[in-house]
Amino acid sequence: MGTSFQSFNFPDRFIRHANFQGELTPIASELDRHDATFAIVRGLADPDLISIQSRNFPIHYLRHQGFRIRLHEGPVGALGVPPPETDEMKLMRKDATFEMVPGLADPASASFRSFNFPDRFLRHRDFHLFLDPVNDELSRKDATFKVVDGFIPDDPIH
Repeated sequence: MGTSFQSFNFPDRFIRHANFQGELTPIASELDRHDATFAIVRGLADPDLISIQSRNFPIHYLRHQGFRIRLHEGPVGALGVPPPETDEMKLMRKDATFEMVPGLADPASASFRSFNFPDRFLRHRDFHLFLDPVNDELSRKDATFKVVDGFIPDDPIH
């Protein structure tokens, strides 16, 4: 089953992608449900960590770019053909890899530490997702998410 990420301090809001940007929104439509369902997969830069893959854009992953969270094409391009392993693709792999740790505001939840900026966590700010330092109570709450079943079930195997 897919995975969704519910905000700790705004439990009516979930991580989703909209226009290829990471956002935190209520889930009100079928599109919202699809955009808020992900797969947790082996880290693109470190197989002991994780990456967060879109379910409705399956060759795309959440990554930070300029510390803003975006949905970006990953190392398996269109038609399953891997793109060249350029410096940009190596950076993308790092930017899309996170360490899932006990939640900074609630250890029963989760927080996501950046692979290549280990002093920064995935966090919402004004309901947009960023990679930010976490250094106070509000930022710890903003960087904590409950990992729940995805809104869209897995496709049956044919």
